[in-house]
Amino acid sequence: MTNTGFIIGAYPCAPSFHQKGEMEEREFWRQLADTPDIRGLEQPCLENLHPLGDAWLFRHTPGDWEIVVTAVMETMRRRGVNGGFGLASADETQRRESVAFYRQLLEKIVAVNARFPGKVTALEMQAAPQSGNGSVEQATDAFSRSIAEIANWDWPCDLVLEHCDAMTGTAPRKGFLPLENVLDVLRGTDISVCINWARSAIEGRNTSLPLAHVQATLKAGKLGALMFSGTTATGEYGDWQDLHAPFSSFCAESLMSSEHVNELFTAASAATLKFSGIKLLEINANADVSHRIAILRDGISVLKKAAQ
Repeated sequence: MTNTGFIIGAYPCAPSFHQKGEMEEREFWRQLADTPDIRGLEQPCLENLHPLGDAWLFRHTPGDWEIVVTAVMETMRRRGVNGGFGLASADETQRRESVAFYRQLLEKIVAVNARFPGKVTALEMQAAPQSGNGSVEQATDAFSRSIAEIANWDWPCDLVLEHCDAMTGTAPRKGFLPLENVLDVLRGTDISVCINWARSAIEGRNTSLPLAHVQATLKAGKLGALMFSGTTATGEYGDWQDLHAPFSSFCAESLMSSEHVNELFTAASAATLKFSGIKLLEINANADVSHRIAILRDGISVLKKAAQ
């Protein structure tokens, strides 16, 4: 790995994800801060980078931790209000609304990095099409127009397109732009691609598609990051749901094993990854802080062994 440590999408394990109080939240981040092998955080950005505000997050996390901002939570929140919202939307009004949201993200990242130089190192983007419109051609054209605009802005961080399960898959969960179309649009730009294990597995309803996606992205010269979320076929994390199940070492029903991490890291060894990491969910709203932290520490342990 080019950098020591991993990017941790800890927010789905945090007590605040289940609207718990500040005392539990403070203890969660204190214990996470004492955890080795963390390079930084993957954080969603709604109005702020944390429900209690940016300043709260920076005050309760190590100063040398980087942040990878992800647009996915706000994208899905807005799509819940209007299914046309997204960078790949054929609904022109909602496509422009999505571009405007990315402009807001740029302003947020610039402001954070002005205060803490180099703090935000990457932005994870998503190619969300218009819900209910099955035209891949229209979605690709819309995404191309969005990228042509956004890629020309003066970004102080890397741009990484996170592939989510495609609109052409079986019973899509996210139903975003297919990988081959993403790669076509991004050709000639500085934007790379992040493969998320679960989101590729969900698309294929199998555990082999993530590796195929890594290989295709590598062949296109666009592999920039790997993130590991799990999925299940049964149990409390659901039937091929995008619910960030822990590894099989922690959750018996999980389809994501250390072997899968090994094969993706082995395939990705020919690329210089900007980051790799985990995003895992505590499914039990009433779980205590120690259990929430245990999920993340197990995930870090699996990644560390695979990356050696």
